[in-house]
Amino acid sequence: MRKKVVVLTDCIDVGWLEIRGSIYSNCSEYDVDIEPIVPIDNYSIVNVNFLVKLIAEIYPEGTIICVIVNPLKLRTERIIGRTKKKNLIFEGTNTGAFGWLVEDYGCEELYELFDPGFVPFGGKYVHSPTVGKVASGIEISKLGNKFELDKLRHVEHVEGMVMHIDNFGNLKLYHKFAEMPADGTKFVIKFNDKKVDVIFNTRMMERNDGELIIYPGSSFGYTEIGTVRGNFAKDFDVKNGDIIEIEEVK
Repeated sequence: MRKKVVVLTDCIDVGWLEIRGSIYSNCSEYDVDIEPIVPIDNYSIVNVNFLVKLIAEIYPEGTIICVIVNPLKLRTERIIGRTKKKNLIFEGTNTGAFGWLVEDYGCEELYELFDPGFVPFGGKYVHSPTVGKVASGIEISKLGNKFELDKLRHVEHVEGMVMHIDNFGNLKLYHKFAEMPADGTKFVIKFNDKKVDVIFNTRMMERNDGELIIYPGSSFGYTEIGTVRGNFAKDFDVKNGDIIEIEEVK
């Protein structure tokens, strides 16, 4: 099987092609597939933390997952590791992006890349060349020094936190119902000084246009909220990291 490389980044202009070209330029052989970009909400570690887990679930064993997103003021460690489950390679900056992945998949080995010092656009000049070398078969242990697992940053999972907003404006929340409500059950949701009525429906698209629906989502059983054939996030100015309180109307 050809090696799969998945890049998650908020560099979605020509910078994406620079990243992609740099990976190819550092492969000894072009037996690698660089998948379409996974765009991240700008600077959002909450968003990338969730999407890394989503990619890890669906992609085959041995996939290389590279994250080029860093909103932190500190110049944190550049790391590369391998999971116990599925033998996935993960590479990026120690921002919290890989915390959930390691919690669920374990960590077989972890290294801090040899430090070339600060360079502008490390995604192009540090991370991408590293990924290219790994795709060519170089062992990750040869690319850095051992890094202690307890130094790996994690994102705090807060109940009701918005983890991802899709292109339809639907919200994926860190929330699961203890018991699945019956269709038609009414809820009130509270967020950002707003209070909004929503109705539960197993299949949101069978409802009328413009209705506000809460429903079981497609990702790990987490709850979603959306507007039927509309855009909930845009209409209510919701962002990744916002907290949604959910209360059933009795």
